[in-house]
Amino acid sequence: MFKRAILFAGVFAASAAPSWAQTKIAIGTPPIAEVEAAFVAKDEGLFEKNGLTVDFLPTGSNQTLVAALVAGSHQIVAVSPTVLLQAVDSGIDLVVVANCGVTAPRTAKNAGLAVRSGVDINKPEDLIGKKVGTPSIGGTLDILFRQWLKQKNVAEKGITFIEVPIPNTADVLKGGTIDAIIAGEPSLGRAVSQSNGKVAFNYMTDIPEGLPYTTFVATRDWAKGNAATIKSFRAAFGQAAEFVAANQGKTREIVSKYTKLPIEVLNKIELPECKTVPTKAALDYFDKAMREGGMLTGKIDTAGLIAP
Repeated sequence: MFKRAILFAGVFAASAAPSWAQTKIAIGTPPIAEVEAAFVAKDEGLFEKNGLTVDFLPTGSNQTLVAALVAGSHQIVAVSPTVLLQAVDSGIDLVVVANCGVTAPRTAKNAGLAVRSGVDINKPEDLIGKKVGTPSIGGTLDILFRQWLKQKNVAEKGITFIEVPIPNTADVLKGGTIDAIIAGEPSLGRAVSQSNGKVAFNYMTDIPEGLPYTTFVATRDWAKGNAATIKSFRAAFGQAAEFVAANQGKTREIVSKYTKLPIEVLNKIELPECKTVPTKAALDYFDKAMREGGMLTGKIDTAGLIAP
């Protein structure tokens, strides 16, 4: 999934790039609420309190972020755990520094399967023969939905999955080229509203707790040489998680500032549960799910993926 040319170019660029001072790092975070700890740590000065100067750099796709990480332009990036495992499986040596948003009962309704008007999907087996949109084949929501299908004894091979970029979620469902779509808020609500449809399943209610939507990762080489920086980064993240839990209103304002999502939209949904400490159990869950789906080929030491 990651081309050899990209890896070669990244390694070359990394060897040529100047090293950063230990207390100054550049991180890449997508504009989503699931990385709220990064936004709060930046906005509330928690990075600075822990001796770090952190710059947010422009982000692109998960794959682009991994390439930027290897090239040395970023020191830490937030990518889905599925992309992390795919990158490691392709030979890119990465480690997890921290998490933020994780699956939890409180936020289960933030994601689901939207079905357009006129399509009869009322029970899991009704999905057989249907076309289902997914924000990213092999992405976190996609993998978790496929695991839910297994729990419901529905064979995914009977469903046609079509990748639909998140900004196009509502338009594609309304247009009728797909019958249903996997989505998270606020895209989920917009898709239902514009297609005069419904949420057929809040499938996340059946998914285990504590699975990260995103993982903050670094190259192993950088992590080995910057243990003190990682310790400070984790301390700032832990403090940010405490802030999020105690200051939901202020956190919504901060998330709105960095994601550009209107505050009135954020006020209608639950903020992600923020658990910053990565676990082997969570990585094992995704590793098993992806391996069963033929998305991973090599053996991965999941315990070794967590930076000391």
